Amino acid sequence: MNILTEFKLLTGKNCALIRIRNDWIPNYYLLAFPKVQGEPSPSEVTEMLNMGIKLGQQLAFDAVGDREAFTILYSGYSARREKGWHVHIVLLANRWKKAWLYLMLAGKNVLQALSLRKDDAPKVEN
Repeated sequence: MNILTEFKLLTGKNCALIRIRNDWIPNYYLLAFPKVQGEPSPSEVTEMLNMGIKLGQQLAFDAVGDREAFTILYSGYSARREKGWHVHIVLLANRWKKAWLYLMLAGKNVLQALSLRKDDAPKVEN
């Protein structure tokens, strides 16, 4: 994990852009709200999602010359594996890279559903 830069939100709380080194999903970043700050307020969530889009556009432009070559993913508490609020930013230069990302996400979620991979999200009764 490599923190690229930190930002101060309008509320005074911090978030950080982190480069994730992952062989399976290249060009992967997180915009993370540190766990020690608790869960973000609705206005902080909105600010970070907007910031994630702007960062995705800049990262994509810097990497491939196309401001729209990225995907943003957000999972609410019940749908994420790790505690701590974050926005995923993945640079995707073409359809094959997007297909690969979704294949990796599907595999990860199947492993979590089968309890073969760590998952600390609350269990919702149907």
